[in-house]
Amino acid sequence: MSWTDAALASLMADAVQFGVRHVEGGGLPFVGVLVGEDGYVSTPGVNLVRESGDPTAHAEIVAMRAALRDRDGGDLAGTRLLATGEPCGLCYRFALDHGVGRVHVAVDADTVAAYGFDYRGSYPAFRIDRSALPVPVHRLPVARALEPFERFRLLATGRRAHPFSPLTKGTA
Repeated sequence: MSWTDAALASLMADAVQFGVRHVEGGGLPFVGVLVGEDGYVSTPGVNLVRESGDPTAHAEIVAMRAALRDRDGGDLAGTRLLATGEPCGLCYRFALDHGVGRVHVAVDADTVAAYGFDYRGSYPAFRIDRSALPVPVHRLPVARALEPFERFRLLATGRRAHPFSPLTKGTA
């Protein structure tokens, strides 16, 4: 199966909405989904660090672990990782080491940092150079992509982003 841009955007939009629900339940605003060329779609992985106490239970890793179980181990060769927030160094390293072939992100790390999740310092620790990753990384903008992050900030601080700030530009 060849994934169309529309099909990937639909899956990403679903992941964003899943992220909103996870935030409203007290979770963090990150969701990862793996898709395979064979039509496989993983269950959405959410960041479970708070709930599980496992510091590696990031959304993308949770999704990749589920995919590895579903696919009887081995690797994730040729799969695509959809991430509502650009993966951190740990998640990129896990994806690369397990054969993920492409990464699609709804919101990049620089924008996520403005919402209080600044993990850009994790890239060097895992030997990740975002400007020269060995797999293609594509921005996959979807409507309401910032909603999980905005909702998290509102619940955590009671503050919204100003409607004309760079954080809200082009995200309607």
